[in-house]
Amino acid sequence: VKGFSKLREAQLPTFAREILGRFARVLDRHREGILFRNTWGDGLYVVTRDVAAAAACAVELQDEMASFVPANYGLPDYMGLRLGGHLGPVFRLLDPVLKRRNFIGAHVSRAARIEPITPEGAVYVTEAFAAVLTSGASDDFVCEYVGQLPAAKHYGTMRMYSLRRSASAHPITPVSK
Repeated sequence: VKGFSKLREAQLPTFAREILGRFARVLDRHREGILFRNTWGDGLYVVTRDVAAAAACAVELQDEMASFVPANYGLPDYMGLRLGGHLGPVFRLLDPVLKRRNFIGAHVSRAARIEPITPEGAVYVTEAFAAVLTSGASDDFVCEYVGQLPAAKHYGTMRMYSLRRSASAHPITPVSK
């Protein structure tokens, strides 16, 4: 969440309640497709079963943030959400510190290098993500090529795509059990 580092200490409980709370509700609606979720301050880390679940969740997170008016809650109006997505193999293991399942690997690091280069309000995904999503996983989304962009922290250059709901798609309403 852009702007988190500029929040005053007194604003952090409001941030957690209003912004992270909204994100939690979106993730709860998509829980059937989510394998893991975690936060680090303003960072959100989500592992999904497949790219269609990731795309639906990401687009809905952006929709939720776009409908939020930070000033109504005493938060700065410059806050915005940037999301990055990637598809690749990861290790699923028991994290000895957290004492629960976690996912780690080079492809997790690659995904983390996308968010800082993503414009606010957008979801950028890698070519691997876009290729699988648009090759039949779902007709509900469009991945538009934005170019070869340098990833954060000198992680190299990646072919990036902007993910959005297709014009013909209906809003995603996951079925919760």
